[in-house]
Amino acid sequence: MDGQVTSSPGVEPLAALARADSSAPRFPIVLLLFVASGATGLVDQLCFSKYLSYVVGSTAYAVSAVLAAFMTGLAIGAHWGGRLSARITRPLRAYGVVEMVVAAAVATTPLAFRALTPLYAALARSMPGSLVALSGLRWLLALCLVVVPTMAMGATLPLLTRSVDDGDPSPAATALREKRLSALYSINTLGGALGALAAAYVILPALGMDGTIWASAAVSATIAVIALTLGARDALSPLTASPSADARREALERAELARLYVLAFASGCLVFAAEVVFTHLLALIIGNSAYAFGLILAAFLVCLAFGAASAGRVNRLGSTSLALGLALSGLALCGTLPVWDKLPYFFNNTGEVIQSFAAREATRGLAAFVMLCVPTTLMGLTFPLLLLRIARYAEVGRWVGRLTAVNTLGAVCGSLATGYLLLPWLGSQRSLIAIALGFVLAGVAALSSSAVRGRTFYLLTAGLSCLVAWLCPRWDLALLTSGTNVYFEGYHPPKTLLMVREDVHGGVTTVTQGADAVLTLYTNGKFQGNTGWEMNAQRFFAHYPSLFVKNYDDLLVIGLGTGTTLGTLAGYPWKRISVAEISPSILEAARTYFRGPNLGAIDDPRVTIHHADGRNYLLVSESRYDLISMELSSIWFAGASSLYSREFYALVHQRMKPGGVFQQWVQLHHVERRTFATILNTLRREFAHVTLFYGGNQGILVASDAPLVASRSRIEALQQTAEVAATVPRARPLLELIDDAVLIDDGLDQFLADSAREAGEPVDAMISTDGNLYLEYATPRGNVLPWVEREKLVATLREFRDPEAVANMIGP
Repeated sequence: MDGQVTSSPGVEPLAALARADSSAPRFPIVLLLFVASGATGLVDQLCFSKYLSYVVGSTAYAVSAVLAAFMTGLAIGAHWGGRLSARITRPLRAYGVVEMVVAAAVATTPLAFRALTPLYAALARSMPGSLVALSGLRWLLALCLVVVPTMAMGATLPLLTRSVDDGDPSPAATALREKRLSALYSINTLGGALGALAAAYVILPALGMDGTIWASAAVSATIAVIALTLGARDALSPLTASPSADARREALERAELARLYVLAFASGCLVFAAEVVFTHLLALIIGNSAYAFGLILAAFLVCLAFGAASAGRVNRLGSTSLALGLALSGLALCGTLPVWDKLPYFFNNTGEVIQSFAAREATRGLAAFVMLCVPTTLMGLTFPLLLLRIARYAEVGRWVGRLTAVNTLGAVCGSLATGYLLLPWLGSQRSLIAIALGFVLAGVAALSSSAVRGRTFYLLTAGLSCLVAWLCPRWDLALLTSGTNVYFEGYHPPKTLLMVREDVHGGVTTVTQGADAVLTLYTNGKFQGNTGWEMNAQRFFAHYPSLFVKNYDDLLVIGLGTGTTLGTLAGYPWKRISVAEISPSILEAARTYFRGPNLGAIDDPRVTIHHADGRNYLLVSESRYDLISMELSSIWFAGASSLYSREFYALVHQRMKPGGVFQQWVQLHHVERRTFATILNTLRREFAHVTLFYGGNQGILVASDAPLVASRSRIEALQQTAEVAATVPRARPLLELIDDAVLIDDGLDQFLADSAREAGEPVDAMISTDGNLYLEYATPRGNVLPWVEREKLVATLREFRDPEAVANMIGP
């Protein structure tokens, strides 16, 4: 976003600001333009992230490289804009120029990202096994694409700061300058919050990726035209150096510059560190759909804006204001510690009362706001108060640019350090304590040596923060990771919590043991597999596609889970098995606690584990496979729908050997018929033969360009091997599994045609692509459906079952 998105100053009423200086009646219009600019900037960054995830991947390392590229551009732009601001006399026109640059750069984004894909794949193949080199490549390519728009975004605040800087050192002019600087900074962040909500709930679902980015570019262009038109008529007097101004600047550089830089860096570092932990925890508590992440971001930005709105009033406390703001931020963080693990009760057993999608999203949003409002509002004071300190000096825009750039660099360091070091090392509870103490220590640096009264209050606040952190009991991690938000169902505590791992790769991974001794694996509170009833389904996932494999040479498994599917597949005579798993914690859990169900297949010498998301692995790898098996827990997880898009299926197609088979779990529960039909139709457009199986109460899709026909003699021979026979649920003959086929080719097409008629649209419209993001925003809405809808959907599917086609799937 423009300037520094996630640190926010105060918003004064537009009318009051206009009355404060009648000689500049356009300032309210400037604020309106800047709130729109903040909204488009946030939308642009969301789209950039999605586009880049298709290219460089969704692992934490890839996401970090993209974040670093964004922040690098913003920091460079802020510094450049600050240097330029002192030399311009028409700041609104300069703002219009950079907004036009944003519009032009953003409008070309879709073409640029599509051109990047083959280049990245070719370069990534040239550096196999080198994480450092690959991360550098990701950062460099991302920077090349986003540096122009992000630099322009970063320059906007320093440039517009010139519009409030007339060089008048009088107290009245300084007070007005502080008020307007605070308003500019705050309104931009408020725009970001509006952009986050609008993108998640309206713009992206309605327009898709390309439509959203072009609409954002059009709004930026409109902002630019208005700013250029208004800016051409208004000119400020050039800022001229004077002995007093030079003396003030020299005094600032000598006495305060180092401390200001340290505080700017610390502010960005601590606020973003807190944001990482907040997002990490709220993904557990309110969910991790695309909507949930939009809510989390919007709540965070709104709270920052609320805090920044108070910066002007808090600044009246004088030199102690920043120190107290930092100390109170630490105290508030500590004060919320006893509440976090109680928040899942917010959703407990409320499903029968809160039944609509809108009501459940409002509940999630309220939960996020309740947890963030106090600490984040106080954090919102910190950087604005820092900026207000330089409002009385000459060339305000120059200092705003420098401090914003340093603050942005601090944000990068805070995000990366928290994700890769603090969370895995300390866990979320102790990470929040460490961040709170960081705020307290930052207050030491901010405290003036002459502020005796403020020092006393500061020390009391710091001491109270440490006391609250010390007395806070350890969180009930079983409750915290219970996932009550998923379907708003009741919490049933496990007998034992065997494992908890927190990291940026997979969120929170837990293994529980129930009273029946069943072990269950969860990711962010969402069920992944167990050693009980789910094992049959995971065995079926492996056996169905294996019936149709022609050659058992190369196998790729995308998504490990408990490893039960992998263990079942490993019973077949595969020569080479590759596994793409994004989370090291999942791998640890499968190896340690599910070794029995997965038959120790993780350590099979034929198995090679790749820490990668499946889509990016297929993009970069040139290997081809006889079978690609993919098992995800839910499509509605943010980003998971990219493994159900037409572009992904085309990529799978490219990586399959002639006659190769593709298998994919498909969600039958909590999904509307139109959405389910879209999943099937998207796959059907890429493969000549598609069959839907139903086993273990789960749906499994099997697809190939070759007819799906199982060889009776070959299957009977495999049945005699101990490795295969031991994993067939209920000791069923392998050939009997063919009877679990529900939809086959023509029958599937008839179901799709009937679904299209019911939806009132052509079959060709029911396609999920990277561009339209249909499944990412449609599948979370199905979570409000009762479980009985699965049985209704299965009954509907069986109406299109062709017994003769099923019989023909068995050959000699």
